[in-house]
Amino acid sequence: MAKIEYDELVQLLQEKKIGHLRFVLESDSEKDFLKWCDEHGVDPSDDAAEFYLEQTEISAMDKQVIDDEDYGIWN
Repeated sequence: MAKIEYDELVQLLQEKKIGHLRFVLESDSEKDFLKWCDEHGVDPSDDAAEFYLEQTEISAMDKQVIDDEDYGIWN
């Protein structure tokens, strides 16, 4: 079975046609999510997938660097 394109997955999730678990398992994050579940002693579930996505999104935002002359550099 071919993987669904990321943009299509996002649309399906937003339209509530799929849950967070399917979203993660169909994306490139599948292996990282399953490893994360194992490391945290949780079973893959929709709630775990939603939490994982929130945490990885927060982590990604924390790593962004804003370089603006008015504000300086933020890490």
